Amino acid sequence: MKSVNFLNRAKILLVEGTHRQYSFALSLTRHYDVIMAASGKQALSLAGMVEPEIIILNAATMRTSGDRICTSLRARATDHVPIIHIRKEHSNHHGESDADLVLRMPFTARKLMNRIQRFLDDQDGEIIHAGGLHLNLKSHVLTSPGGETRLTPKMAALLELFIRNANEVLTRDVLMQKIWETDYMGDTRTLDVHIRWLREAVEKNPSKPKHIITVRGVGYRLQTKPGDKG
Repeated sequence: MKSVNFLNRAKILLVEGTHRQYSFALSLTRHYDVIMAASGKQALSLAGMVEPEIIILNAATMRTSGDRICTSLRARATDHVPIIHIRKEHSNHHGESDADLVLRMPFTARKLMNRIQRFLDDQDGEIIHAGGLHLNLKSHVLTSPGGETRLTPKMAALLELFIRNANEVLTRDVLMQKIWETDYMGDTRTLDVHIRWLREAVEKNPSKPKHIITVRGVGYRLQTKPGDKG
C-alpha cells in the first residue's frame, strides 16, 4: 500500500507487522509519502527501489525485536538512510540495534514526527556518519542509537575528525594539531577530557568503550563495522 505522492512530501519506508495497536501508518500518511512493507523481506526489496529518505522499523507491531531486519537494511541498501527502530514497551530484549535512533513504546505520533522532522531538517547541514553515528556539521547535533546530543564546537570538530578517518589510528599529536592548532605536547589533559566527554555522548558504557578506542602509547581510533564509514 502506498499513499498518494504529493509534491515535496518526504518519502518514508514504514515497516509494520499485523499488531495494529501500535501502528503509526495513518498518522504518517497525513504528512509524508509513506511506502508500506509488511515484513523485513519486503522492506529489503523496496528499500533499493523507492529510495526512501527515512526508514521506520516498527518492531512493536511484529513478532521480532527487529534487530536482524535493521542490520540487513543497513548492510544491503541503506547505509546513508536514517533508520528509526521502534521497540515494544515491555520487551526483554536488550540487543544492539544498527538504527540511528531507537524509541521504546509508548509515545505519541507527534513525538515520532518530531524525530522524523529533525532528520529531515538535518539535510540543511552536511551530515557525515560512521558506525551508526551521524553528525550535523552545521548544528553540531550528534544522532546515535541512544538519542541526540548537541556537542560543543570542539567536541564536534573532534568527532568529525574521527568520522572522516574511521578505523584509522589518530595520534595524540595529530589531534592536538588539528583541533587545538598547537604542536605543544607537554600537557594533553584537554584532549583527554574531550575524549571522555565524547565517549559519554557516544558510548553505551563510557568506561568500556566500543567506538572510541584507546591505542596505548599512540592515540585513538573510531572503530566501526566494514562499510560504515560516511
